[in-house]
Amino acid sequence: MQSSEKRDIEFGQSFVEFGRSFVEFGRSFVEFGRSFVEFGQSFVEFVRAFIEFGQAFIEFGQAFIEFGQAFIEFG
Repeated sequence: MQSSEKRDIEFGQSFVEFGRSFVEFGRSFVEFGRSFVEFGQSFVEFVRAFIEFGQAFIEFGQAFIEFGQAFIEFG
């Protein structure tokens, strides 16, 4: 093999390795993104549950107000 041909092959191989590194780096980003999405979905579910809990408290409070008003009217 001629030295220029060998040099071209080595140069090409270094580009291939560099490309593989980029692919692995990209895969890491994708995995991080997926994990972040899963965390975000869990957080959204937590916030929704918290809102529902708050709404239940509001309804409970309104029932107490209505009971108090009825007690005042008929008491």
